[in-house]
Amino acid sequence: MDLHQLKTFYYVANLLNFSKAAEKVSLSQPAVSRQIESLEKYFGLDLFYRIGKKIELTDAGRRLLQYTEQILSVAEQTEKAMNSLKNLDEGEIVIGAGTTVGNYVLSPLILEFNKRYPNIETKLVIEKTSAIIEKIKDGSIDTAIIAKSLNHPEFFYQPIFRDELIPLAPNNYYQNEEVTIENLSNEVFLLREQGSNTRERIDQLMEKHHFKPKKIIELSTNEAIKHSILKGYGIGFLSKFTVQLEIDHKLLFPVKLKEECTREFSTISQKGKYSSPIMLIFNSFLKKNIHSYTK
Repeated sequence: MDLHQLKTFYYVANLLNFSKAAEKVSLSQPAVSRQIESLEKYFGLDLFYRIGKKIELTDAGRRLLQYTEQILSVAEQTEKAMNSLKNLDEGEIVIGAGTTVGNYVLSPLILEFNKRYPNIETKLVIEKTSAIIEKIKDGSIDTAIIAKSLNHPEFFYQPIFRDELIPLAPNNYYQNEEVTIENLSNEVFLLREQGSNTRERIDQLMEKHHFKPKKIIELSTNEAIKHSILKGYGIGFLSKFTVQLEIDHKLLFPVKLKEECTREFSTISQKGKYSSPIMLIFNSFLKKNIHSYTK
């Protein structure tokens, strides 16, 4: 048994097709068949049921696939680790973030990082917080900045900055007085969709105060909420980072809410995962510069 055989088995097991797997590993179909037969002989177990031209995994095949995925992941991390030691300021990192911090905080910070370290290729993945957490779990991103409070023992967390979610109105009707959330009971709330940490925090605020607005309209982006507020469709809750320009130009008006709604952003990564020199460089840059982008 060797790594090449396991890689071939991985593709056959996922595609359930010898010809397609052969294309993935750049081998002939007979060569792929020989590698699978070699594995079956090595373990003394059938890994596939062969039904005419169709194949299916046996119980042994399914179990081997689970271990193969782990082995190939470790092999990929090992290769990255060894390559990173050749050139300490060259390579690639993938960073994940929710939409708010990704678009309004990390994007300009990463552009500055790329200016400082032009040989490091940096990819920023921006999705809902729930999707980013899944990508951390499956190893497709190296680290992420999220606001969600988690207690998963497999993750390492490092708090880096705080954020405030504020209600915004299309006019200054509430501008001169502090109001409670109950004072907004006749308003339409424009909120992010489920799965967004922004939405989760506002839901927690409403639940804490046993509050229900007149109506909730879900919108999938911060920009959609901004435009809807501007058009007078309701009051929206957004991070202060996303609306400072509109507030400064008196396009949107913050509502002075008595009940604060804050959250803490942290870096999150898998425990036990190798931290390359490139990741250490990025984390150091992040800690030194993040507050310049969160004022």
